[in-house]
Amino acid sequence: MFEGITVVGADGRPASLAVLDADGRVLAAGPEVAKAAWEASVLAYRNFLIGEGHMRVLQKPGAKK
Repeated sequence: MFEGITVVGADGRPASLAVLDADGRVLAAGPEVAKAAWEASVLAYRNFLIGEGHMRVLQKPGAKK
């Protein structure tokens, strides 16, 4: 759960995530793409839990988010 996203090919060897444009050109690839995908996934899930009332976020008055 805390490792982030890992990707392997059909043969079991490590692979990497990539962002492609409409023509199939690689715009970005590698660990930074996997990290961004992981962070987006966690944020979406956290927002879902908050929206469903399963998680509350408490902070002291005046604290920065």
